[in-house]
Amino acid sequence: MSFDYYVAIRKADWPTAAVVQASLEALGVPLELQQADDQLFSVVAGTLGLPVLLDGRPVVIEADIEQATDVDDDRSLFGYISQCAAPNFRITNGDYFLTLTFRSDADEIRAGLYLAATMILRFGGYGFENQFETHGGLSFAMGLLAEADAYAFDP
Repeated sequence: MSFDYYVAIRKADWPTAAVVQASLEALGVPLELQQADDQLFSVVAGTLGLPVLLDGRPVVIEADIEQATDVDDDRSLFGYISQCAAPNFRITNGDYFLTLTFRSDADEIRAGLYLAATMILRFGGYGFENQFETHGGLSFAMGLLAEADAYAFDP
């Protein structure tokens, strides 16, 4: 069984990997990108893995990054998320979506939650999780940080 988290970021606010790394450091989360260059933050084409270090240990987050092209189609996933977010956050075609898929690895879940929270807090993003259909901005991100911290003590 798996569950997914999504983070929408406006196209104009999509960062480089180096800026994501600096943001992780600024928030003080124990996560480090293994590749933090001046290119747009991305997942290597043809893979679903984002290699990171969590507390200095290698972890691979199952992730994908894509730009929305169908937010006006309420039958599409990004269209559905766009409708849910609409009262609080406007998603348009061209905006970026970070998709994180979690299975059973506690370190991967913790690392992904830290990353999602950072993307929301530092880049004005909007988070959505599909299992319970919860979503939001600042308070949602703060909940992700608390959940990630809880995994550190009780995986």
